[in-house]
Amino acid sequence: MLTIGRKYVGPLYNYTDWCDYCGGKWHRTEMRLDADGLLRCPNCMSGKCLTELAEEAAASVGKIEPVRGKTREGP
Repeated sequence: MLTIGRKYVGPLYNYTDWCDYCGGKWHRTEMRLDADGLLRCPNCMSGKCLTELAEEAAASVGKIEPVRGKTREGP
């Protein structure tokens, strides 16, 4: 997906980079770093990063019951 024209006449500091999620080519000023340190383009902004998903999963675990071993039934 080509999102930037080949004859770009913008500021020199606004270099292009690849989105770490979809692989699209975007200007660096349009992209943002998420909590994992990966670059996200405007199309991928609505999703959650891996750190946010792991924190939500850990918060929703609740209390874990220990596993009891088998017991021998008597006569």
